[in-house]
Amino acid sequence: MEKIAYSQEVIDLLVACDLPVSDLRDDGGVCFFGLRHQSDLVGVIGVEVCGDYGLLRSLAISATHRGNGLGQKLVAFSEEWATFSGLKALYLLTNTADNFFKRLGYEVLTRSEAPNVITETQQFSGLCPDSSIFMGKGLV
Repeated sequence: MEKIAYSQEVIDLLVACDLPVSDLRDDGGVCFFGLRHQSDLVGVIGVEVCGDYGLLRSLAISATHRGNGLGQKLVAFSEEWATFSGLKALYLLTNTADNFFKRLGYEVLTRSEAPNVITETQQFSGLCPDSSIFMGKGLV
């Protein structure tokens, strides 16, 4: 696991997994962590820091490496990093992975339960449709 810079390599993996990239930029805002197999990026996750909270986003695993627990490892690492960084909770929006995140301890929440700093993100306010499932997990 390594902290990685936002790059074309990250964009390519996110696009291949049908995840939004229009609000991402290389000047910060989202901390990315990745997994490599040999020299290829095979998994990535981002944490967008929003005050005392984090928005977990951009979890992508290359098609050839799915089913090996890499997503779970990336989420666990992100949670450890967020806890070490002093974040109180992680939130996310998903259209398809709610059962995956439920198994990892995330709870389905109403959008009205989102902290203001989360609702102000582009991901929450426009990129993800209103039908997206909003979830959260408190950090110890």
